[in-house]
Amino acid sequence: MAQKRPPLPPWTAELGLACYKCFKEDNVHLSRCSGCLRISYCGPECQKRDWELHKPLCKALRAMEKNSLIAATLISALPKMPITDWKVVNDSMTQACLDVVFPFYRGSLQRPPTLFEANLILGEPRCLACTRTDQLIRMEAAQNGADNFRRLIPCPECHLTFCCSPAHWDAARPLHHGPCEEALDGLSQCTMNRQIHALLKTRTLMISVHDFPVRFVWHPKRVKSAWTPLSGSSWEAEFHDEMRKYAGKLTARSVFLAIMEASDNLSMAMTVLHGLEMLNDDDGWTRKHMLRVHIIGASAMEANSVIIFEEILNHLPQVKILKLVLCGPDMPVGALSQTVALETCSECTQLGRQHIQEHVADKYHIFVKNQGSQFQKPDLCIVFNSGASVVSTHTWLPTLKLLVEGKIPTVFTSYNREEAEGQAALLRAADAKLHPAVGPTRNPWGSIKLHHPPPKVYGFDSSNGWLAGGFR
Repeated sequence: MAQKRPPLPPWTAELGLACYKCFKEDNVHLSRCSGCLRISYCGPECQKRDWELHKPLCKALRAMEKNSLIAATLISALPKMPITDWKVVNDSMTQACLDVVFPFYRGSLQRPPTLFEANLILGEPRCLACTRTDQLIRMEAAQNGADNFRRLIPCPECHLTFCCSPAHWDAARPLHHGPCEEALDGLSQCTMNRQIHALLKTRTLMISVHDFPVRFVWHPKRVKSAWTPLSGSSWEAEFHDEMRKYAGKLTARSVFLAIMEASDNLSMAMTVLHGLEMLNDDDGWTRKHMLRVHIIGASAMEANSVIIFEEILNHLPQVKILKLVLCGPDMPVGALSQTVALETCSECTQLGRQHIQEHVADKYHIFVKNQGSQFQKPDLCIVFNSGASVVSTHTWLPTLKLLVEGKIPTVFTSYNREEAEGQAALLRAADAKLHPAVGPTRNPWGSIKLHHPPPKVYGFDSSNGWLAGGFR
């Protein structure tokens, strides 16, 4: 029997504030790993159970700290004075990781870091004003021949953002407590940290007590009586009552946290509906017999969340057939290679409605070419979280050319503003005439489950959090 893949440790465990094995943080005494001083455990049992996985990185972390050349390179790049421009701090740290840190760990491990290891490498707590870490502080002290060294000081309110000294906290406090454009409703980084922490605690409890899955894939099992425009609505307005029915007797706060968790996957279906609504001049698309949606650059995430796309049908009672094509070179081996009808909710089944999907492990322009005269123009093409997908811009050019010249309605989403604006520039360069309502702008149906994107010290990402651009 294959070993069950362990869930990724929560942010608190990656910061050393919860046990890295069992994720407990309340009413337990945590001890740092004596080798790397990077992660914590609640006791010897959890440390022993985790040692086989942790051992390679533990040795690499120690080697990094003892490397005088790496130390000199990283320390020389540290700012002399605290910086309050979050973009400057984020960009400098990201560049240092690309140029120095990751190449070192690839060499030390003699392989690319695993996802678990990469999260630890990138996610080490950093000073909000200068990006120093506890490891860098120790390396700096060793370089200066000092025996005593300080440790990062956590925010006394959220405990999840740090500075290396009281002076740096004085400089960074307005940024930490002021409105954060990447946060929900303009909340501060501190407030969002606390909200994310509450969600992590709820999820960790579900994992330990209810064998909660790594990804919570949920959508309501109901069909709306008529299409209702999404403009002006919200996650709570759309899903509060249905989540309460599903989850049972929960407090209002717990219901909201459950909606946050569900939104991480459900945002894909809701963004499809939002894109169709924004790119069409009338609601004729809501009454089509068959609605066609093509997901470009699809991967295992979309393939493993296929059931949530039924929510598109649930909002469109006059549509009889939803036909989805999930197309991308990273689609998992064994994905569907032919059109199949998926099981739908009992109400859709009784009404004879169908949810049809086809999975294609190839680039979209090649898929279209192979279809030839049988290709049917979709009502919408969508690329989820495109910021990470367009690093190799040249590989996307044939598909962009096809979409623009074919006047195929298309929407691109991104994790954050920076990625959305970069993607929008690429779309304009491909002669796409971007619709003003579809980016670059915040996506009202992006996931409200925000996360901190290491190695950045400020800001938040979320799945489909921004609309990079839409055109037709």
